[in-house]
Amino acid sequence: MTNLTIEQSQNAVALAAKQMTQDLAEAHEAMGMIKAFSFVEKLLTVGTLKILRELKISKKYKGLSYIDQDGKVLTVGSWEQYCKACGLSVNKVDEDLQNLNAFGENFLEESQRLGLGYRDLRKLRKLPEEARAEIVEADYSETADKEDLIEKIEELTVKHAKEKESLEAQLKTAKDNYTAQARVLDNKNKRIDQLDAELEKKKQYINTLTPDEKGGVLRKETSQLVYGAEAILRGQVWKAFATLDAHTEESGIDHKQFMTGVLAEIELVINELRTTFNLPQFADGDNTPAWARGNETPDYSDAFNAIINGEEQE
Repeated sequence: MTNLTIEQSQNAVALAAKQMTQDLAEAHEAMGMIKAFSFVEKLLTVGTLKILRELKISKKYKGLSYIDQDGKVLTVGSWEQYCKACGLSVNKVDEDLQNLNAFGENFLEESQRLGLGYRDLRKLRKLPEEARAEIVEADYSETADKEDLIEKIEELTVKHAKEKESLEAQLKTAKDNYTAQARVLDNKNKRIDQLDAELEKKKQYINTLTPDEKGGVLRKETSQLVYGAEAILRGQVWKAFATLDAHTEESGIDHKQFMTGVLAEIELVINELRTTFNLPQFADGDNTPAWARGNETPDYSDAFNAIINGEEQE
């Protein structure tokens, strides 16, 4: 069992070494091919880019030894070093690979045939997917014109820039609105906290008072609220009624029923307060409810008799 395990381990090491040798051989072969093509072609072909993409993903170039222009033996340890060994700029290769991934093989070949530059392809990459697809998936014939394609890219670029500007403006407006709402909400919460604190202090203060003192404080607070309501009625509501009345004089449109309805709403609230708290009709010192007072009429007979008899009233 032990001998078999050792044998398996040896086989695994041999297989790994063989695989490593194959990987390095592929990387070396690709390097030679790329160097050969670079003497003829200014641009990397789609086929060459596909090989480079596979090498970049698999990292088969790691550990590859080569002789540079100065006759030194160097070992490749990174993608940038491999590109340099092939006589290529890593930035240029990576941008070509970006174009291959973004546009696909067919359009990249068409772009090379038509002579599109890196600047045009960068603009095309920045377009939204739908706009980019409109160009990439188009059917290009042998008579396709480079200038027409560049013009189309420029047109979509300007359109996208305007849409982006509009969206950014909307986003800024929404952000400003959110900030303003957050500020209002924060101020509101602070005000609520302040009122809660004041209310708590007031409660603690009231708890230290005698019943008479406490009653006086409560009446004062109620009076302040009522004065506020009265000020609204005598001020804002009165002014509104005066405006309606003036409009009636000018136009002949009668607002009396509407104004009466407004007063009815106010009276309804007053009657609800009176009913809810079982309050008398008048503040005359008599707490007997109105319904219990009956229809009693004050007796004025003595006063009348005194007047008739010429007697002085006290």
